[in-house]
Amino acid sequence: MPLLRVIDGTEKGRIFEIDGDRVTLGREPENAICLPDVKASRVHAELARKDGRWQLKDLGSSNGTWSEDGRIDSLPLTDGATFRIGRTWLRFENKAPHTASELASVGGDTVVGLDKTHTSGLLSVHGGDRVSAYLSLLHHIVLQSIGARGRDELFDILDDISAEALEGDRVAVFLPDEGGWSLWPPHEKRLRARWGTVPFAGTLLAAVRERREPLLVAAPPKAKSATPEADLVPSHSMVQAGVASAMAAPLRLGDEIHALLYVDRIQGDKVFTRTDLEFLAAVANQLAVQLANRQEVAQLTAEVERLAAAPRIKPIAIVGSDPTMQAVEAFIERAAPTPSPVLVLGESGTGKELVARALHQKGRRADRPLQIINCAAIAESLVDSTLFGHVKGAFTGADETRPGVFELADGGTLFLDEVGELPVATQAKLLRALEQGEVQRVGEGRTRKVDVRLIAATNRDLAAEAAAGRFREDLYHRLNVLCVTLPPLRDRPADIEPLIEHFLAAAASKLGQAACRLAPEARTLLLRCAWPGNVRQLRNVLERASVLATGGMIRPEDLPVEVKAGPATVQVESPMATLADMERSHILRVLERVGGNKKQAAEVLAIDRSTLYAKLKQYGV
Repeated sequence: MPLLRVIDGTEKGRIFEIDGDRVTLGREPENAICLPDVKASRVHAELARKDGRWQLKDLGSSNGTWSEDGRIDSLPLTDGATFRIGRTWLRFENKAPHTASELASVGGDTVVGLDKTHTSGLLSVHGGDRVSAYLSLLHHIVLQSIGARGRDELFDILDDISAEALEGDRVAVFLPDEGGWSLWPPHEKRLRARWGTVPFAGTLLAAVRERREPLLVAAPPKAKSATPEADLVPSHSMVQAGVASAMAAPLRLGDEIHALLYVDRIQGDKVFTRTDLEFLAAVANQLAVQLANRQEVAQLTAEVERLAAAPRIKPIAIVGSDPTMQAVEAFIERAAPTPSPVLVLGESGTGKELVARALHQKGRRADRPLQIINCAAIAESLVDSTLFGHVKGAFTGADETRPGVFELADGGTLFLDEVGELPVATQAKLLRALEQGEVQRVGEGRTRKVDVRLIAATNRDLAAEAAAGRFREDLYHRLNVLCVTLPPLRDRPADIEPLIEHFLAAAASKLGQAACRLAPEARTLLLRCAWPGNVRQLRNVLERASVLATGGMIRPEDLPVEVKAGPATVQVESPMATLADMERSHILRVLERVGGNKKQAAEVLAIDRSTLYAKLKQYGV
């Protein structure tokens, strides 16, 4: 009799004997092979034997079935074949142990027979009622949340269980603010794209804020009143919107509510029960514990870093997991070892100098000098002497001979920030330095050889500047050998959270104190801000707040007025355009920023890849 062995996952070591010619795998206890994995669908896949050969087939699962080569629809099963469902890896073995000695040889693994009269372990836990199933699922959520790397992954666990276990249509995380609640930014983008302006259960959200406990609203569409288990009667707006049922549970850390988990059903007549609410509350409590642990770990980590006495060069870290920033990191890894010039584009404050430092540190010239010059900060009369040097008496005030930054960076890297501000006459000399590898000091007749890797940055559109004659076109093409564009912070809201923790730790180290904590309302304001000054503005705001905070807690009153004012209105200066033109332009801009990767572009746009392909075809791209 063949068997399946769990080789990686929370049930590692468990063995399932395959009894019969067809068995199903999934999260529901009715499956012959029950996998308590939140990423597994209720009925996920099947194993079937035909003509003596076994075949694995995916049954249209949400998260797919995977082999080592990628996602699969079916897979012939030979002895030793492996595949993954959710986070669980399984191996098919064509011969199962039958004797006690054979069972002992598998190292104490638990064998679960698929004959229902012999079920044990996991199957007995799922005794058939919903309460037992929820208890088992909660156990596995606890195990998986321990390995989550941050708030985003913790909240993603809620997405998984609500879509499958709770059968919710909309799942959302709300953050507290001074006026009530605001949607967690990644959920806001995702939910608006799918459900439009269908209102949330505002009465429920207000009641949870006031009573600080999990609450349930449940009334079938044709019922005249709420169900006996409900805490609240559906509001008129809920009835009008077709929201049959909703429930919410707060994430409480002590007396503070740091977030709220919300689930509702818009389609169908089925309403949530008290058992569903108790399960959601248990999940909220677990996530609250994990958030508290992460805050304590972050504070301890910051303190350890602050107390580290040995001075050393720290690796340059690009903070953020947004696909656009992952594309930037991948670009740095590929471009750093080369000697080619790099052009870094992006708005002011997006981190262009940080990228330049990372390119130098990860390159072959890391042990050589890195010279950094802001071209916009040099008086026009001193630009040439700053870049190329001068001899004594070359001009008024030249009291001694000095080398320029090209010579100082010889063998290393030169970073020219705001290169678009250079005078046109200097641009010609810069082009010669790049093409010939030589510079001439002001007032000197001979040239000097230099070996410099150049990185340039600007917030201007150099292509447009070249077309307008304000920037040399030949220099633009020479600088544009390798080019990367840094996205503004408003386009990657999921990265604000890790940046907050990073800058709080940096501020603590700079100020010689323990890292400050953020009040929930202050954190919400930071997450909702449009950040016109990008990452630089966020860093400065947190340093300022760390100075003003009392008792180690940053509150809304410690933040500047522009942050408390809320998201800024985007000013559109371009001519009037159709909605289709704006959509097409935005899609192309996102594709450019992720290097043409359509999977990453679809994630940034919060749409399915199939929708993206359809849009591209529609717009003739």
